Amino acid sequence: MSRTCEICGRGRGTGKQVSFSNKKMNRTFEINLQETTIEVDGKPTKVKACTKCIKKAKKA
Repeated sequence: MSRTCEICGRGRGTGKQVSFSNKKMNRTFEINLQETTIEVDGKPTKVKACTKCIKKAKKA
């Protein structure tokens, strides 16, 4: 299963890892995915959502 949020569609990001000697190496930034239950049309449904979406859903 891919590491993407099922609500907003956010996925992994890419960037550079910079060492003390200023060498640059490619790396990936994984998002913080959690398996949680949300209500869709009155039914609880299990989804993999990023923590930003979970936080927004609790505030709303």
